[in-house]
Amino acid sequence: MPGALEGIRVLDLTRLLPGAVATEWLAEFGAEVVKIEQPSIGDYARESYAALFEQTNRGKKSVEIDLKSQKDSFLRLAERADVVLEGFRPGVMERLGLGYEALREVNPRLIYVALTGYGSDGPHALLAGHDVNYLAMSGVLDLIRAEDGRPVIPGVQIADLAGGSMQAIIGILLAMEARHRTGRGQRVDVSMTDGSAALLPVARSQGPVKLLSGTYACYRVYAAAEDSFVAVGALEAKFWANLCRELGCEELIEKQFAADQGAVIAALECIFRVTTAEEWFLRIGDKDCCVTPVLAAHGAAPCIPKLSETPGSVLGRAPRLGEHNGELL
Repeated sequence: MPGALEGIRVLDLTRLLPGAVATEWLAEFGAEVVKIEQPSIGDYARESYAALFEQTNRGKKSVEIDLKSQKDSFLRLAERADVVLEGFRPGVMERLGLGYEALREVNPRLIYVALTGYGSDGPHALLAGHDVNYLAMSGVLDLIRAEDGRPVIPGVQIADLAGGSMQAIIGILLAMEARHRTGRGQRVDVSMTDGSAALLPVARSQGPVKLLSGTYACYRVYAAAEDSFVAVGALEAKFWANLCRELGCEELIEKQFAADQGAVIAALECIFRVTTAEEWFLRIGDKDCCVTPVLAAHGAAPCIPKLSETPGSVLGRAPRLGEHNGELL
């Protein structure tokens, strides 16, 4: 069955993670993704993060083009493309003569996506950065803190993926829908800092910030036996009441949002240490308590989202550097 994006060609000039994940998801739903790579060198991830490269570039094609000396080759590909995705610092593509305005001249239907850390303009546009920097500048990192109050780097690249990859895909699909009506492409600017800031509606609403940060016993991670951990999300009164009854501490039901949470937290800490997180899940996971074990990453990445008529599919291997030079150039 053809994928939802069958017939769409994407030129991917990005390196490393955010762009690769965005175009991998597009490829899984049928888009033809062509990685434009520097001759002899390619995407840095090929050598530095080989396993990650393989996982995030499955089913794509690779051509070697030096954008400085082989501009015409790239322009010929851009003439027949639907999307160009680049992750250079602002101004690089313009200096190469391959910015949005130049590419629009050869292909008015082209959707041009600039994926940057801090946006295409503004006081921080040219700053170097990585996921932790974008999280820090967006306000996300301030909300992820250890018990001693120190901000903690999350183990997932939230800015790269949720603030970058996903925002790029949303922008591409919105621009495609607009193109159906207007016949024209457009420029899509994706700032990973702004994309991360968009994840903070709860924080902006002020009140619930502490409620969802582990301050209250009903929404917290607890240590269990054998170095395992339990995540409790019993936020609504009915879930909290169910949890207290299942744990045999009904006296705590009325203290869900008591000003002094220390005694409530201490009581649950003692209870959860009795056995493992997996055992707790077996005992009360289906009791409407919102209790789950904290698991390590496992298995293959799912193909998301799940579509009933044009589903995506996990693709084969990543391309060898320049594997498709003959086919596409």
